[in-house]
Amino acid sequence: MISTNAKKQRCPTCGYIQKRSNQANRRYWKLLSAISQGIKLEDGIHSSESWHIWAKLKWLGADDFRLPSGEVIIQPRSTADLDVAQFNVYVMNVESWAAEHGIYLEELEAA
Repeated sequence: MISTNAKKQRCPTCGYIQKRSNQANRRYWKLLSAISQGIKLEDGIHSSESWHIWAKLKWLGADDFRLPSGEVIIQPRSTADLDVAQFNVYVMNVESWAAEHGIYLEELEAA
C-alpha cells in the first residue's frame, strides 16, 4: 500500500507540494478506460470510475467515516492527495496489474 503520510515532494522554488500533471492524469484515465474495455467480469463490464475506486482501495486503502446518522462508511483514499512520486508508484502498480491481465498502455499510446 502506498503511504499518503510520507513526506511530500515539494517544489524547490516555491515549496508547494508537487502534484501530478494533466498529462499524467490523462494517461492514468486512458489506462482505466483500457481496463474497463478489456476486462470483462462474470457480472459484466465495469466503468473506468468503478476500476478507479477498486484501484484506490487496493493500493491506497480506505478510511472509516462515521456519518451524523451513526452509520459508518468506508471511503477510499484519494489520488488527489498523492504527490508526483506517490502517484507514479500508484499508476505503476495499476499498470503492472493491467499487464498481468493482458492490458498494455504502450499499445494505446502508439495508436
